[in-house]
Parts: sequence; structure tokens; C-alpha cells
Amino acid sequence: MNTDRLLIELGGAEVPGLADNLISLEIELDDQLTGMVRLTVALLLKADGSWPYVDDDQFAVWTKVAITAGLEGDSRQLFTGYITHVAPEFGAGLEQCRLTIWGMDAGVLMDRADVLTTWPNMRDSDVATRLFEQARLKPQVTDTGIVHDEDVGTIVQRETDIRLLKRLARRNGFECFVDGDTGYFRPPVLDDAHQVVLTVHAGEQSNVNRFRVEVDALTPAAVGMAGIDHGTGEVRVEAAQSGHQPALGAQRPADVLPAGITAGQVLIGQTVTTGPAEMAALCQAVFDDNEWFVTGEGEVAANSYDAILLPRRTVVIHGIGETHSGTYYVTHVTHRFTDDGYVQRFRVKRNAVLTGGGVSLP
Repeated sequence: MNTDRLLIELGGAEVPGLADNLISLEIELDDQLTGMVRLTVALLLKADGSWPYVDDDQFAVWTKVAITAGLEGDSRQLFTGYITHVAPEFGAGLEQCRLTIWGMDAGVLMDRADVLTTWPNMRDSDVATRLFEQARLKPQVTDTGIVHDEDVGTIVQRETDIRLLKRLARRNGFECFVDGDTGYFRPPVLDDAHQVVLTVHAGEQSNVNRFRVEVDALTPAAVGMAGIDHGTGEVRVEAAQSGHQPALGAQRPADVLPAGITAGQVLIGQTVTTGPAEMAALCQAVFDDNEWFVTGEGEVAANSYDAILLPRRTVVIHGIGETHSGTYYVTHVTHRFTDDGYVQRFRVKRNAVLTGGGVSLP
């Protein structure tokens, strides 16, 4: 069985003796939200009356923090960023004295100031590349295709850089996030190599402590939109009725709709677009997002799993019946280290049911 591995670096250096005073460490990685870390250590009063860590520059706000964690055979840097909050707590007893620090990934530096500007004659992906480069991040950006001609309409920014990029990502059905020194602006990657299989109730092969799955039949819906073509002045209607993302199973939402039940319909309103290309892209992004009608959440004991589970990647879950076993997209993982060991709490989603998709279960 593998053993836990944990390296905490503050200001570029490991803190001597920190592991001995560690109460808990949580690293939250999410497909939509900024990566976060929360570290709590015991404060043991020194003989000279001073407190460890409280006045240490390594624990000051805006200090760089890096966490390398995992298992003996699978360790990696899970988090890099900056300390953003420091909260020492002094209870009535020495055992109640502790220091908690929070940190956020480098995306926090792109969320510091609201900006009012325009981005004429550019694709959404061009804006992403430019802003990531300005933040000194390596851009990994997928081309969005549509150029927003300033004679018809342009991209207007009235928010921070990262909030603009997340808004542009949503209308393209993309993810926008920062990982280490790289900024990503891309569609979900659903055809990558699967992570280590999550196995439920399979005797000694089980590596999942608990898992819950939910199917929401009200979520899937066709998406339509009516608007003015700013080039011709004509009223145009666009719609999306099928998914562009690979199905993570044999039956998409439309396949499980019984005869006699009308498919849901969503009409997008109060959203400015300049023509059919933008309308069609927006409808498709909303449709693809609505197709995630299966969600789940669970927990694995890391030493039983023998691997690090990561968000924004696929994983096969086995042992939960023919309908629900199969490939899922991991949307969130919280890596938690305490005296009780290392656990990984996760959330997943799926745009289909039944195995399918070329997946063979053990």
C-alpha cells in the first residue's frame, strides 16, 4: 500500500517542522472556480512567550505557496498560488490556538481590478491569449472562430480580466482556469485517457468510501434564440437540438425521453448578439451545458485508490449498476490531509447513461 506524501513550500522554501504541527490541509480544485488551499497548523507557545509562524514572513499575505502531494507512486504539484488570508486564533487553552491560512491560484492576480475597455475586431480566444500573456501566464487557448467586427459589434469589458474570460468561456461552452503558470481557455476534454477506475462495493477491489448519483430529467432541453442580424437588419432564429460533445455513455438525454413527453425548450432572451454565428454558438453552448443531466459526488481513501484524482479529466466508475457505471467527467476534487489520513472528495457529471462509449468495465 502506498504512503502519503506531502511537501508544503512557502516563499519558495519548505517550512521546517510544519508537518509535525499540521492539523489539516485542504486543496480544492474545481472546473469553474479558482483553485484554493486551506492550511491549519497548531500554535504552540514558545518558552520566550513568542508564537511560531504568526510573525514569520513565510506566512504573510501574498507569499507564494506551492503544495506537492499525493502517494509514493503518484505525487505531483497540486497547487501553486498566493496566500490571500491569514487567521490566527488564540483560544482559552493552548490546545485551542491555531493558525489558518487560505491561498488562491495565480488567477487571483487577474481578479484585482475592474476594467472598462473594448476589444474590437478580435475573437474571444484572441482576448484570452492577450490577457493570459499580460498576466505572465502561458496561454493554452482553443480558437473560437468568430471575429467580432467593430462595425457590427465588439467585446466590451466592464469587469476584471478573469471574470471577462469566464464570461466569454461560458458563451462558447468553454472552461477557463489557471493551473500553475498556464492559463487555459478551451472546451472540456472528454476524450483523454481515463484516470484510475473508481470501484464501488467490489470486495477487496473497492476504493470508494461512498458515492451518490442523481439523474435530473428536467435539465436537458432544446435551446433557441431570436435576434436581429446587425449586418442585414433581419430577424434571425437559431437553435441547438443536439450535443456537440462526445457522449459519455450509450444514451443521451433525448434517448431516454419516452414517447408522448415533449422535450423541454429554452428560449434565450435579454442577451445581445450581433448575428446568426454568435446566436448559434451561444445556443450550442447552453445546450451542451444542459446535457449534463447526471451528477454524482463521493469520497475515496487515497491509499486504497493508489492514485491522485484530478478535475477536468474523465474517470470510469464501476460497481453502481449498468445504468450508472461508466465514464464521468470530474468537476471537483478536494484533497484533504488530516491525522486520519488522506482522502479525496470528488464531484462528477455525465451527459449520458449506460456504459457505451467504447468503455469496457472490469
